[in-house]
Amino acid sequence: MIKNVLVIGFGSMGQKHSEYLSGLLGNENIFVLTKQENIPFASLNSISQINKLDPDYIVLSSETSSHVSYIKEIELRVSNKVILVEKPLFAKYEDFHPRNNTYFVGYNLRFHPLISSIRKEIKEEKVISFEVICNSYLPNWRRNINYSDSSSASKSKGGGVLLDLSHELDYLRYIFGDVEHLYSKSIKVSDLKINTDDYLILVGETKEKALFTVNLNYFSKREIRKVTIETDKRTIVLDLLDSRMVSYYPDKGPLEILKNYSVADTYIQQHKAILQEDYSQLCSYQDGLKVMQMIDQIQNFEK
Repeated sequence: MIKNVLVIGFGSMGQKHSEYLSGLLGNENIFVLTKQENIPFASLNSISQINKLDPDYIVLSSETSSHVSYIKEIELRVSNKVILVEKPLFAKYEDFHPRNNTYFVGYNLRFHPLISSIRKEIKEEKVISFEVICNSYLPNWRRNINYSDSSSASKSKGGGVLLDLSHELDYLRYIFGDVEHLYSKSIKVSDLKINTDDYLILVGETKEKALFTVNLNYFSKREIRKVTIETDKRTIVLDLLDSRMVSYYPDKGPLEILKNYSVADTYIQQHKAILQEDYSQLCSYQDGLKVMQMIDQIQNFEK
């Protein structure tokens, strides 16, 4: 049974995880490894203190570039723990396979009820093609920090649209299975004050020969997070921002499903699943590595 949790890092994601977990377990059971002072949780200032704390559950939400070093420290210091690594797993692909603890990757969109529904339904249909779009505006992402000072703006910290929005790579694999990379281009095209890529186009194919495109950016003033799926029976439009799924048919009117659900709820459901030891929907370490392999292919496609 999980009684206490250590959150490593107290940036925007670390604060979110701490808040959600305190709602589930209470502030007194949340500990944070951070250099920040005057936070509403008990804090640690060194990873060496993890032995004495002996947490049941660890959430790694530090900068992506530091994930490898923290995982190696965790492997040396504790065993038989459950660790959730905030996505993406690494800043670049690492052929590293920890053995002493159980790791999951924080692709929380797997817990969206419409993602779960479409994953089940699509098995009964022939998918012809699909399109994934996630457009957002980086300066609006974080209220407490200038976007140009954020990890998203820095290559050395593991930022860039490909890594930040790798949710889309995970859930397309979660819904449609393994895919083949055909073409990609990840570049900076806007005037944002960042040194990372802000635009990605990816073309690929599933094992069943369905073609797909992925389009990601963080310079769009119109926020969009949609999946459009063409099957032999219908066209499905899944809107993750509005929690709305509409199916269009050739011989009858559209069918709409609307859920009273937000992306914030997926974080809570993800933590609940771990606290209840139900790992069926979580992204495993191996699945997280497969996403990193996709990222590696994209990063090296034109080199």
